[in-house]
Amino acid sequence: MDPDASTTTEGGGRKVYGNKFLSVAVRTANSPHRRIILALESVRHKARAKDPHRDDEGKATVRLVKHIMSKAPGLRAFTYDTALRGVHRAPLIAEGLVVFTPQHNGLEPQPLQKYKDGSCGHDSRGHDLYAAAGRVFERHITVNGETHYTPLPVLELECRKGNTTRFYQRIEIPCANTKHSLRIRVDETKEDREKDPSTRRARFNRTEHLRQIAPDTPAGRRLKGFRQDSESQHSRFDQAYPHKRVPVYGADAALLIYIGYAWVNNSTARALRQSSP
Repeated sequence: MDPDASTTTEGGGRKVYGNKFLSVAVRTANSPHRRIILALESVRHKARAKDPHRDDEGKATVRLVKHIMSKAPGLRAFTYDTALRGVHRAPLIAEGLVVFTPQHNGLEPQPLQKYKDGSCGHDSRGHDLYAAAGRVFERHITVNGETHYTPLPVLELECRKGNTTRFYQRIEIPCANTKHSLRIRVDETKEDREKDPSTRRARFNRTEHLRQIAPDTPAGRRLKGFRQDSESQHSRFDQAYPHKRVPVYGADAALLIYIGYAWVNNSTARALRQSSP
């Protein structure tokens, strides 16, 4: 038996037995065999008490991406799957990255703020802004007393650099008399991290409920495509061995095999690059 292996559930609910690994890669657009694997790691997929020597997937991913950024300062965006939550996205966003992952299901709309100025009119109650589905919505109460959420247009994603990088969405709020323009922070703020005295938890997990690029938008769908493209790398690795099984026992030995695969993959990409005009 493999002492490091166990059963885990993949996307779609399929259960598989084995070890768990992550990889981070980049590739040239519209060119076959040009993917470069930048980092590899074996990660924990059992209980922490049974496997205390490995990081969970989210924590290991943050560590590897920060290492890559130290070697490649021109990095601008990073895409991953739903293994990354808001707590993982926040430190990468603070480093200046646009981090995109699909939105988790089951997140309830969260109140953001109430906006009103003099141009709304004397009878207006202002605009109730909520975070839902990864973006800013305005909440409306219909004549039947039902709640309806309307997504607000995003005019621009602004990036401001300092000791840490801050990101703002400049949104537009339609109004009966005019259109309002408002900036909303989409990175973790100091106020978000403050503890609520009643719950002893952070006041607002902003990077969990708000995204720099909203998932269900043209830009979000394009970024999601980059994430899906990486699955072909995993498929090629699986198909390199009979029965899609690496012929070793233990996570360390399997990682060594994966490093060898990455070496061959990257050498192929390099040779094709050098032979190109």
